[in-house]
Formats: sequence, C-alpha cells, structure tokens
Amino acid sequence: MTSLRAAVDTILAALVGVVVTGGCALEQKMSLEVIDAPLRARGIELKGSDGPGEGLRLGPYEVSHVERERSQRGTELLPRALPRPASYHRLRFEVLAPEQRRWHAQCEAQRRQARNPDLAGELDESHDEVALLCQLQGPDDDRWVLRLSGNIGRGLSGELRAGEAGALAFEAEVIVRRSFVRGVDRELPIAVAQLRRKKMAAAAMLLAAPERAWLAPGLAGPDRELAVVAMVALRLLPVAHSEL
Repeated sequence: MTSLRAAVDTILAALVGVVVTGGCALEQKMSLEVIDAPLRARGIELKGSDGPGEGLRLGPYEVSHVERERSQRGTELLPRALPRPASYHRLRFEVLAPEQRRWHAQCEAQRRQARNPDLAGELDESHDEVALLCQLQGPDDDRWVLRLSGNIGRGLSGELRAGEAGALAFEAEVIVRRSFVRGVDRELPIAVAQLRRKKMAAAAMLLAAPERAWLAPGLAGPDRELAVVAMVALRLLPVAHSEL
C-alpha cells in the first residue's frame, strides 16, 4: 500500500511539473513575440539563473551586491500633480562582466498611484505612473544615465545617454502589452525590456525569472556590457504590472 501511494505521489508531482513548465513556456512565448524577430533569430542569447542573495547570473555576467530600499519619501522624478499616494525605490548593484570588468549601478524610481485607481481596478489594469533614473559607471570610469517614464499598464520609454546630456547610446522601452488586429491589445504575462539603436533592436530581455536576453551580433565590447547592465536595472526595478 505504501509503495502504491509513493508511486501515485511521484506521478502527481511529475504532472504538476509538466503543467508548470508548460505554463512558463506559454507565458514566455507570448512575450517573445513582441521582441524584434531578427534579434531573436540571429542575436546572442543569454540565459539567467539565480545568484547569491538577490543576485543573478545572465550568461557570463554575474549580478551581485544587490541592495533595494522602498520608502514613502524620495526624489521627485515625475511631473508635479495633485497629491496622490506614491512610493520611492532605490537600487544598487554590481555587474561583473568577462575579463573581470566590473560595472556599478545606482537607481532611483518613483511610482505614483493612478488618477482613477477604482476604474483601473475594475478594468484589472494598473495605470500607476512611473519614472526612473539610473547612473551607470563602467570599469573605464565612463558614466551613463538611463531615464524612462510612463504608465505601468501601457509601458515605459526613455533613453540611455553618455552622462547627463551626452551622446545617445540606446533608445529604451519596457513593453507590457501586445496589440492585435482590430485595435485589441492584451497585457503580456512577462514584461519585456528592449534597447534600440538607429531604430534597430540591439538588445532585449524578459523581465522575469528565468531571465532570457538577446544581444545583436554587432553589439560588442563596452556597448554589449552597457546593454546588459541597463536591462538588469529594469529587471530589478518595480516597472512591471506583475510587481504590484
């Protein structure tokens, strides 16, 4: 009797594993479809795994020393508006790239409640406003600034530049919805970060575990590292509906 029960438990566990794996695969498939097709087809894919503490590994890149803080007061990154509940987030982390090249990131984000949270709740959508600012420092002491803003339910957009107002490195976006025919759109199960250069997709990443990222073959050296660090920042910040 005991052996029969053990066998049944083993079968049930296997079935649950199949269902969970299938669910994850389906969720990823829906989100993958919004990533630029040539990038997925020809790009260099990096797969994520857990690292020590809150860190993670993304291919040969190791994310460590992750520090996160949430408070009710902080830097005002959003335009002034009538008083609404808001939260402020701070993030620090390091990325160790190949050849022992170390990057440092320091980010701030402001998240403010939607103008009409009751309506958003009825629609099962979040329309919280978000703005973020990240200071990224490379191993050669180069400094970069990542800025994005937008609506949690509709997506974020912004830029990654050298210094405060230097040369544009990438246009950045967080995609949270997919548009279908006849004006129908649907929330993605996994948000997607995508970086573009001269209108061409240069890098993309699924913003949930298990992380997957793609880098354009022509993206090399510090530019490749910079893209990874920027996408990791978007992964660790509360910029997706699922992180409510």
